[in-house]
Amino acid sequence: MNIACCVVLYNPDENTVKNISTYAPAAGEVFAVDNSDEPDEDIINRIKNIGANVTVISMHGNKGIAAALNEGVRKASEAGFKYLLTMDDDSFFTGTVLPEYTERARRLFEEDDKVIEVGIHNSGDKDDDLVVNNENPDWLITSGSIIDIDKTIAIGGFLEKLFIDEVDREFCYRAVAKGYKMRRVLDLTMQHNLGAPIRGKIFGREFEAMGHSKIRKYYIFRNCTYVMKEYPQTRKPYRHFLFATWLKTILVEDDKINKLKYMRMGRRDARKGKFGKLEV
Repeated sequence: MNIACCVVLYNPDENTVKNISTYAPAAGEVFAVDNSDEPDEDIINRIKNIGANVTVISMHGNKGIAAALNEGVRKASEAGFKYLLTMDDDSFFTGTVLPEYTERARRLFEEDDKVIEVGIHNSGDKDDDLVVNNENPDWLITSGSIIDIDKTIAIGGFLEKLFIDEVDREFCYRAVAKGYKMRRVLDLTMQHNLGAPIRGKIFGREFEAMGHSKIRKYYIFRNCTYVMKEYPQTRKPYRHFLFATWLKTILVEDDKINKLKYMRMGRRDARKGKFGKLEV
């Protein structure tokens, strides 16, 4: 399966270089789309030198993950590729996982022409109300997913006004609404970094909070509010998720007052139809 790859960069470091090196040899072309406001030229040059098939594309500042993904889709389409592997810069593959995965994905696409995206089990997967590990998921994260480029373009690509957060889920919900399907390969695993969660306990029950910044809290609450409005089937699980995020922030996170303020701001802006990058 001859596929291109799009990896979205944001302040990449040495680990990013190592991560890209795990899958660049198996890709026809790698489009490294850089969203950094102040790129580290040494790291950028090291990424370029991974292989002749690696091209770094500057977005000239942070334009959001959706815009970066759409740029990767456009470049891959122009280069004649049918499929695109989308990666975060902190994700990577080990051993023979990638060639095995792409072969499985090829068969899934060929068996059903309604499949628009194939995903893979990743090391950060866990079962909760928003993540269901099955072969026929409602949505997939972008990192490690393989998308059909023509179908992606046909449904309008990734929604740039969301900027960051919920971009992957909104894409999937929109695709399903247009008659497409997602598939997931469960017995192969991609390595995916979810960061260092903050652990807490309430009424004897342990939980984890992601400790996102106030800016990320804004995007999470704004974009979840938007998705709930557009896709009614998400309302119950998303309300549970937002309440849990709010409660965990109060219980174990720092900068609580500002984070709560930005959560409210996010919901307010969604209701006002104010999207794009938050200017602070």
